[in-house]
Amino acid sequence: MSAQEDTTGIRIDTVYNNLLNRTPKGFRINEATKPKNRYFEINLNSIGGLETLYGFQKQIKLNAIEINWLNEQIDQIALAFYLDGKPILIRAVGGADGCPYENVYTEKIKDKNVTILNFCFTCTDSRTLDGFIRVFNNRTNLLLK
Repeated sequence: MSAQEDTTGIRIDTVYNNLLNRTPKGFRINEATKPKNRYFEINLNSIGGLETLYGFQKQIKLNAIEINWLNEQIDQIALAFYLDGKPILIRAVGGADGCPYENVYTEKIKDKNVTILNFCFTCTDSRTLDGFIRVFNNRTNLLLK
């Protein structure tokens, strides 16, 4: 078994990427209120799509209405994963200590199996996604109570 495989032989980065790009059942972005901005034309039906747009909000100069809409979609995708029976929490890892081997694993929280996604960052880049992680995790944590 290679260092990049788990005990079932499935590449861990494949599992991680599949979760980042998966659209949970019942989740659709709110097209009716979606801002008319060319940056919102990318696929936003996944954690990865929403995270990408969120991470570049300062560079592309999103306004308050666009950021609020994006936060609502982040909240709703966290809810959709929970309703699918697959609650997810995101953890910011990395920095000076480096990133752990596992970038996706399961923890038992409040008698539920919760998938943990590690977002691996350098020493300085995690701040761009702090708000994304906070909105996503706030919704999941409220549901786990």
